[in-house]
Amino acid sequence: MENMADSQDNAWRTHSFRQNVRAKIEEAIKQSGNPTTKSVGEMESHVFQKAKTREEYLGYVARLIIHVREMSEF
Repeated sequence: MENMADSQDNAWRTHSFRQNVRAKIEEAIKQSGNPTTKSVGEMESHVFQKAKTREEYLGYVARLIIHVREMSEF
């Protein structure tokens, strides 16, 4: 059971999980209509490197997406 919990805790580190997050960031950028200075991969990688936990990672991603959406309001 402990190994199963460990693997679930680390699922956020997998390529497929991160690709899904990148797609969400990319969609937010497209909807904003504003080009960004960094690529989606660079932004996600920066967030991933800062995060120590799944919750922290998803929190950073949420803030990034909110920021992108707010930029479209100007």
